[in-house]
Amino acid sequence: MDLDLKKMPKFVYVVAIVLFVAILYWVFIGRSLIENAPIMMKEHEDNVALINKYDNVLSQEKVIEDEIKKNTQEYEKKQKELFIDLESCSKEIEKYCKDKNIKLKNYSISEPQVDKKGRVSSAGYPVYTVNINLSYSDTYDKTLEFVKYVEKASKGCYNVRSVSFTENKDNKNQGDASISMTLYYYDTTAAPKVQKATQPATGK
Repeated sequence: MDLDLKKMPKFVYVVAIVLFVAILYWVFIGRSLIENAPIMMKEHEDNVALINKYDNVLSQEKVIEDEIKKNTQEYEKKQKELFIDLESCSKEIEKYCKDKNIKLKNYSISEPQVDKKGRVSSAGYPVYTVNINLSYSDTYDKTLEFVKYVEKASKGCYNVRSVSFTENKDNKNQGDASISMTLYYYDTTAAPKVQKATQPATGK
């Protein structure tokens, strides 16, 4: 019996082609995939772990950046509070008197002078001093509160040199007050001075 290929149904050809392609796929690709599957799975797991590690690092980097920004802002704020200068000192005194309803009769600030001892901050900024004199008419209690404020609660470094209070004849708690004090501050507008290292004694 002769086999007439022309009379064979078309689906037989399709099945033969599919089987042939499947055999080729298995020989050249499928078998290789199965043999290398454990290695590929291990590489996949390693890549997933590495991606998770990078994600954690990136998330930590954002947290660190936010913390640095926060600390920088806090440092700048503290620097402004620490380095009170002549202008901020004047505003502080004026604000205090306004809040306490103290009406100044006299308020004078001397010219800034370089500290006679030549002291500087840790960053090298020179210390300056100014003498402040003020007078007003008010109560003894307010005068006492004012002195306590500049010595303990103020941002500036003040040295109260003298305080006088003259009582009124009719009301001993009312009177004329005069206060003299010195403000010490760092002049951050001046060029920092480089401090020289102390030379050890030679004994000669």
